[in-house]
Amino acid sequence: MGFFGWGNYGDELFLQLWRRVLSPHFEVSPVNDLLMEPYVVGDPKVVAARYDAFVIGGGDLIIPNGVSGLYWKREWLERKVYIVGVGVAIWGHRHLPEVIEEMSEFFRHPNVQFISARDEASADWIRRYLRPVVPVSVHPDLVFASRIPPPRDYGGRKTLGISVRQGLFNRDHDFGQLDRLVTVARRHGYGISVIELGSGRQRRRDARAIRRLPFIPDEVVSSADVNVLSAAIGGLDAFASMKFHGLVVALMYGVPALALTPNAKNVGLLASIDRPDLIGDLEGELDLSLRFRRLQEPVDRERVSGLVDESSKALETLIRQMLIQLAPAQLVPRTPAQAVELVRDVLPDSIRLGRRRLQAAGSLRTPRAHPGQITDEAEGDAAG
Repeated sequence: MGFFGWGNYGDELFLQLWRRVLSPHFEVSPVNDLLMEPYVVGDPKVVAARYDAFVIGGGDLIIPNGVSGLYWKREWLERKVYIVGVGVAIWGHRHLPEVIEEMSEFFRHPNVQFISARDEASADWIRRYLRPVVPVSVHPDLVFASRIPPPRDYGGRKTLGISVRQGLFNRDHDFGQLDRLVTVARRHGYGISVIELGSGRQRRRDARAIRRLPFIPDEVVSSADVNVLSAAIGGLDAFASMKFHGLVVALMYGVPALALTPNAKNVGLLASIDRPDLIGDLEGELDLSLRFRRLQEPVDRERVSGLVDESSKALETLIRQMLIQLAPAQLVPRTPAQAVELVRDVLPDSIRLGRRRLQAAGSLRTPRAHPGQITDEAEGDAAG
């Protein structure tokens, strides 16, 4: 379960990733049949009965002032639930106590087997407000574990890519600062490529922002195929994006990428590769054209490779736990090397999961912490 089907670039990358890494072990399909409430056709209990487990993630699926009727249905808790690589939309949203209470009940349910967040700020929020029983692990955004296609060839001309989106609550942005950046890039001989990081409904929503750009690009790249969009990003010399996963994919190709909005996830991403100089603000006081020189400086490929490795290992951890709990027969060793691996890795994990399940059962019988209070267990997870 995720924001699948609406056409948002990052979410469709997640769907592609889940199909690739889970399909060798399980039959995989998105749950939602519809792009509007109630999202599924028929009784949710009947829908839940078709599955053995649910994977929920990634993206900003936790919103402090609203509970999605797709991701957080009580009926999904009749099966094992794995919440993976989620973010918390902390910026621009009020905290509603009734929302936090409902989300806490979901996250504390004994059928929730795994929780991970894509950044420390989201993990801390989950630990503090939702107080889950299972540990909350942290890893880079899992799109870093995606397989990217070969970069597109722009014919030898240096190219600056631009990706914009409509603002929250359909707000129009002021693109005057972006116009200054484009003017400087053109003085340096760069072509300008606007890349639409969305298709379907998402593209129609973002089209309004593209129509309001105060400059005429050399081209607009549009496709329902995320591989075409990724390849277009990969062939760029520099990229400026309002979309988080545009930044992620650019960095995977080694393309310097300027965040056009200084929200928590963009700031955290660029801080993780020690490039705070690539954090911009469309409507801030700093002249964005001054960031162009920074876009000509290469990113640290070794740091990016570290993020790729961390996200890949996080996926391996998830899949091993799912196999232990859902398909243990797949773990039966067929070679001496697999037997060694079973003893070294799988058996300790199995014992750990069993102990954690007993601890979870005990924890659910203890008095609950006051909202906003971090429990001793949560503090231990944070320290770990």
